[in-house]
Order: sequence, then structure tokens, then C-alpha cells
Amino acid sequence: MSSSTTVQGTSAPKKLSWLNIIGYGMGDASNNVGWQMMNMFLTTYYIYMGINPAVVAAIFLGARLFQAVVYLFAGNVTDSFQPNKNGKFRRLVVIFGLPLMVSVTLMYTIPSGSSMTIKIWWAIITYLLYQLFGALGGVPYGALLGAMSQDANERQKLSSSRMFASAAVGVIFTFTLATRVNSMDPSKLFLPVVSVFCVLGALGYLFLYKTTFEQFTVQPEAKVSTLHSLKVMVRNKALFLVCLGALFMTNPVSSIAPIVAKEALTVGQPQLTTQITFALTLVSVLAGVIVTPFSPLIVRKLGKKTTWILGCAIVIVSSLCFIFVGNAWLAVLFIAFNSIGVQIINPCVWAMQADSVQYYEYTTGVKNTEGAAMAALSFSRQVGGAINSWAGPAILGFIGYQSGMNVAQDASVQTSMRWSVGLVPSVIFAISAIFIFFYPITEKKFKEITETLKQRHAEEAGRS
Repeated sequence: MSSSTTVQGTSAPKKLSWLNIIGYGMGDASNNVGWQMMNMFLTTYYIYMGINPAVVAAIFLGARLFQAVVYLFAGNVTDSFQPNKNGKFRRLVVIFGLPLMVSVTLMYTIPSGSSMTIKIWWAIITYLLYQLFGALGGVPYGALLGAMSQDANERQKLSSSRMFASAAVGVIFTFTLATRVNSMDPSKLFLPVVSVFCVLGALGYLFLYKTTFEQFTVQPEAKVSTLHSLKVMVRNKALFLVCLGALFMTNPVSSIAPIVAKEALTVGQPQLTTQITFALTLVSVLAGVIVTPFSPLIVRKLGKKTTWILGCAIVIVSSLCFIFVGNAWLAVLFIAFNSIGVQIINPCVWAMQADSVQYYEYTTGVKNTEGAAMAALSFSRQVGGAINSWAGPAILGFIGYQSGMNVAQDASVQTSMRWSVGLVPSVIFAISAIFIFFYPITEKKFKEITETLKQRHAEEAGRS
């Protein structure tokens, strides 16, 4: 959204304090009150409240696609908002963040005694509100980082603060909810915990507002139309393959982890259900924290393309092993490797998108496609996220899982769930790896592209 910045005022840029850095991270902690709850427990909550898994899948798919559309104009909303002496990005974070917390609370207040029609419409409306405010608030939150500092080291500290704050929220939810989600009435379990965390989330947004500042005025780029972004994506072979590779990254395990633990891993061993549910949730949360420090080293050693394929291979092998292991704790171990494989890929996505912009200039001579490339990849990832949210409950509906709390399941559900949870990511990530195999930019090729473009730019500067 931003290509150039100017310092506000005439003094030198102010250095960020640790309070400023922590304050920025608290914003993502608040964001993750909704995201972690949705990612880890919302599927289970809806199904335990009696909503059919196929209906849940449809709600998720429709709402996430709605959010993808909202993201297309969320940048324009942010750009058109007028700054004042208190900036604009942090004001927008609070403006959209507070109703976001309300929407999260409402998602978990489905009236337990109401008709199924009311339950479904309650789920649809509140989930759409969450996706709406999440998109509108997410864009200015991301832009706030660039408005706070242009120093690379400070920006890295802000990014790290954001990462660890989100992980901390996931760990807290794992300890407070994962241990009880399969043993308590969902209508009585979620609301008290969610309400407390949403109040803390709202306070987190206010803390961000009080402790951050904007010292750079971000100049918006020229508007990039969706049609232009799609044209650039199709014509740029490298970008097209990255978008397809990112689209095929469906991994439904985390969204239905409590149900997998109860109905596939601890059948006949109910004493293990709480522990296995906790472990499945925790490994998904911690995978990013474990992998992130090593990501730069892996990419330097193997290159981005090979690293992506390695991540896919880890997901495929661990998912297939999950199908056949009989021990519940071994199954958790393979799910942990599954999550690690996904996290190995994530840092490559944006770096390969940036490389594809230079590749496009190298092959066609066309410059300034950064905005279109970013929009194309962002849209692809949003659609992929919609498919990923849909996949978990869709699998449950396909195998005949019966909604409701403590409902007796058919004997075939355990086997079908193991095969589905193992095969779906194996097949999908194999497709992703195939697309990336044909990605044309190796590390050697990228060096050649960089040198060639440097020479071209020098020649152009000499002629001008």
C-alpha cells in the first residue's frame, strides 16, 4: 500500500522504546483473541451446539470469501481516512478493533435453547461481522509498522513482538480451553472465557493507541484494480505458480483438533482425551515459534524453492504416517511435524512473490508491478484460507459425523476420520509441491536476474 514515506516535522526520527515495541505487539495479541479462537475452537463449538458439519463448512467458506472481497477495498478505506495529530493507523485499529471484540463475543453466545434456524443465522451474521471488522482493522495495523519506523532493525523488533504476542495468546487459549472443550457444555464453557479475553483484547487495542506513535506519513500508491492484478498474475509465470502453490495449502487438522482427539485418537481410552486434545492444540500453536528462528538458515542453505518443497514433503510424510499409527501420542508427534512442515513454507511465500516481480521485469521489461503482485498473492491466500476453513467441517460432514455434544458416532467414523485427516493434506500439499517444482527462479537464476536488472538500470540512468 505504500511506496514512499516522509518524516513528520523537521526533527530526526524518534527511536522506538521497548514500550513502543511491546505496545505494537499487544495489538496483534488482541487480533489473535479472535483469530486463535476461530482457528482452534469455532468449528468444535458450532458442531457441539448441534449445527450440521456441512452447514458449518458452508458458513466458513462463504464468510472467508466475503473477507477476501473486503480486503480488496480495505486498503482504500485506510488510504482515504484523514490523519490528525494522533496519526491515523492506530486510530483505525481502535475504531475497528473494539467492535471486532464485540463480534467475537457474539460468535460464542448462540442461544442454546433456540431453534436450529436461529442458531445458524446467529452463526452466519456474527461470523460475517468478525470477518468484516477483521479485514478493515488488519490493514491499518499492518501499515502502522511502516509509519512507526523506517529502520530495518526496529522493524524486525516490531515484527518479532507481533509474532510472539500472537503465539502467547495461542498458548494461553490452549491452557484455558483445550483441556475442557471435550468435557463441558459448550454453551457454558466458552462465553465466560471469551468475554474476559475480549475485554482484555479491547484494553490491548487501547494500550497500543497509548504507547505507539506515527512519525512517518505513508504516501499511498496509485490504486491497483483487481483486473490488473489478475492480468499480472497470469502473465507472470513465477507469480502465477506462487499463487497456485499458496492456494493449495489446505491443512484441516487444527480447526477440528478437539474432535480428532476425541473421535479418532482416544476411542476406548477416554482418560486420555483431555491430554491429547491439549497436546494437539499446543503443537499447532508452537510450530511457528519453533521454526521461525531457523527459517533464514534453512532458506540460505537450500534456497526458497527447495525449502518450499521440503515443507510439503514433511507434511505429506507426517500426514500419511498419522493414518497408520495406533498410539495416540505418536499421532500427536506426526501432527507436530505436519505443522512444522507448513511453517517451513510460510516465510518463502512472500519472498518468492517479491522475486517474481523482478523476474517479470527481467522477462518483459515491465516495471512497477509490486502492487499488482501483492494484491494477486493476497487474494490467492484469502481464497486459500477460505478453502482451509471449509475443509475441516466439510470432512466431518462427508464421513457422516453427527453434530452435538457427546453424540454416539458410527463405528466407521474413527477410521474415516484418520484417513481423511491424513489424505487431504497429503494430496493438497503434493499438488502445491508440483506447482513449485516448475517455479522458474532458482537462487542461481535470481542472482543472474539481479545482475542483469542492475546493468539495465545503470544504462537507463546513463541515457537519461
